[in-house]
Parts: sequence; structure tokens; C-alpha cells
Amino acid sequence: MSPNERFSELVSAHIPGAVIRGVSPLAGGVSADATLIHIEGPTSSLRTLVLRKHGDSHCGHEAVLEFQLLGRLHSLGVTVPKPLGFGGGNGTNQHPYVLLEYIEGSTDMPLSVAEVRITAAAEKLISIHALKTESLPKLPLRFDPLPELLDFLPDDAEWEELRSNLLRMNSTAFAGTGVLLHGDYWPANIVWAGGKLVGVIDWEDAAIGDPLSDVASACLELRYIHGDWGAQCFLNAYSTQRHVDPFRFALWQAYVAAAGNHNMGGWGLEPSRVQAMRKVALQSIREASHVIANFDTIFG
Repeated sequence: MSPNERFSELVSAHIPGAVIRGVSPLAGGVSADATLIHIEGPTSSLRTLVLRKHGDSHCGHEAVLEFQLLGRLHSLGVTVPKPLGFGGGNGTNQHPYVLLEYIEGSTDMPLSVAEVRITAAAEKLISIHALKTESLPKLPLRFDPLPELLDFLPDDAEWEELRSNLLRMNSTAFAGTGVLLHGDYWPANIVWAGGKLVGVIDWEDAAIGDPLSDVASACLELRYIHGDWGAQCFLNAYSTQRHVDPFRFALWQAYVAAAGNHNMGGWGLEPSRVQAMRKVALQSIREASHVIANFDTIFG
């Protein structure tokens, strides 16, 4: 069976009369396999779709929830892929999947345009965090970094003081109003075309909770790519319009860095890249640990 024939039945279930003209793998995520599907008809010329099929290691939302969330965000005018259908699972032989419109563009963030794009990405995240959440489908809550942070921290003696400081705290949960979180906001999930931000993709980890979880994640990923400058550029741009509590940011910084250090060995990266990223992640935990231990002294 040709690749075209293999995908024809699936696409036809959502777009009757469509004829597949080609398929190709789309590089990217770890927990979902993405495929570009080029179709023609029945009411348009050639167009491109994305099929996101959950793999065995998938740990994000169920396909139906991802479909519902993207549909609602698209109807609100948010620059997300338009969802076209979902299916699979429920005892079938097919992995769950979501079928989406493809957003044409690039996720590159070269140094020559990094400052402009980082600033625009921060402004886009601000607009996402400002969305009203009442009309969204029910999403997981992400208010407290502590439980998983303790699980993700390395067992080395270096982190015993941080662990002790965290365990002594009465509460580390966000006490404000929860916002819509993308959950994996980093350059590979931000699409650019003609110098403009045209899409935010891969919403399978979206949640409601503390906005600084998204900010800390973006800062760490930008630190991997553009060093301390990239992270600070994003933080500065975000904080021009939304308050960034330094203590809460440190909590989430420690969380995302510890989680990254714990999981990056399974991301299929070159060993040299993992080594470089692990060095950045551990340094980020150290910096966060210093803020947490000395918060009253530094900010009191």
C-alpha cells in the first residue's frame, strides 16, 4: 500500500472528496508523529494538512481535548492551526490523532533577528495569558511546581539544601487567577512568515495555572539557544506588561530546569547537545536555588 493510499481513508473521513497528492514526515515532537499531507479538492486547489498521531510515549492531552481547545482558540482569533478532525484510539488499531490545517512558515530564530522575534514571542504569550478561560474546555491545572520539582531534582548532595528549603515552605502554589498556559512555549512551536509571528503550534500540554510556568519554560529554552541574553531578553519583554514575581519565577525556573535535566536523555538529541543543555539546566537550578534560599535578603 502506498503512503497516499494509507492516509486516504483517514483524510476522506474528515474531508470527503479530497484527493491526496503527496505525504512527507514532519520533523519535530517527541510524543507525537507529525506528517504533512498534501491534498486537492473538493472545493479548493492544493492545500497542506498536518496529521499529529500520538505515539507510544505520548503524555499530552487526549486527541479530543486537543481538538476542542484548538477549535475554541481558532474561533477566538488566536493564531493556532485550524483543527479539522480527530480519531483513533478507543479500542481501534489506530493511534489517536488530530488532523490540522498546516501553517506555512519557519520556526527558525537566528541571531540576526533574535531580539525582534523574542520580543514578539513574549508579546504573543502575554496575549495568550490575557484570554478569558471560562469558555475553554476543561484543562489540567498547573498552579504548584513543588511536588514534581522534588521528584525531578537530582539526588546529588549539591541539591540537598534546595530540597530542604522547599520542604520547609508552607505553600508554593500560585494564589492568583489561573491563565491559559501553552505548556511548551519555545521557538520550535512558534511559526514565522514574512517577518511576522503567524502561528503557535503544539498545544498538547496546555493547562490553566500560573503564567510564570510558561515564562520560565520559554526562558530556559531560549537560554539553550541564545544563552543568558536570550532568556533575559524574553523576561524583560514579558515583564514590561505583566508582573514577574522573582520568587515564583525562581520556583518555576528550578522546576523546568530540573524536569529538562531529568528528561532530555529521551529526546533523541545528539550526546554533545544533551551535555551542553544539561550544563545550562543545572546552572539554572543553581541560580534558582540561590534566589529561593536568599529571598528575604535579596527582595525583602
